[in-house]
Amino acid sequence: MEKTEVIKTEANELLKKIIDKFEIEVMPEEDVYQIVIKSEEEAPVVIGRHGETIRAIQKILEVILYKKLGEPTQILVNVNDYREKQKERLERIASELSDKVIQSSRPTYFGGLSSYERKIIHEFITANYPDLTTYSTGEGKGRKLVIDLKSNTPVKEEVVEA
Repeated sequence: MEKTEVIKTEANELLKKIIDKFEIEVMPEEDVYQIVIKSEEEAPVVIGRHGETIRAIQKILEVILYKKLGEPTQILVNVNDYREKQKERLERIASELSDKVIQSSRPTYFGGLSSYERKIIHEFITANYPDLTTYSTGEGKGRKLVIDLKSNTPVKEEVVEA
């Protein structure tokens, strides 16, 4: 069975345990397989609070696929364009926070983000705000993304951790 079909079958089996009505499409893109789930009524169940359930489903599928295929498989689960909407929202917030940093010349801290969300913000600021830098501080749930002027940041802290 082709890898794309294995991914679709396993995602389908897992989702049947969670929701009733959905459609699944698997699209290989470079080294990541996009798993697109469409569900009219039950999308919030699959997404969960702040995307927690969609991230859990993605992790579980990665483990299942590793056992099934014998190799790590990068996947990204998306439900009803949740990832695109999430990216737009994060970029809007990053823009507002960046403007605040530029006006005040002081760093701003943004907590409660997943590594994926920190990565989106870092990439957005790097591409759109050449005078700013981002880095992370703290551990675990207390981890925060810091946005600051490059001129304020000590050289050793310019290492970005997503």
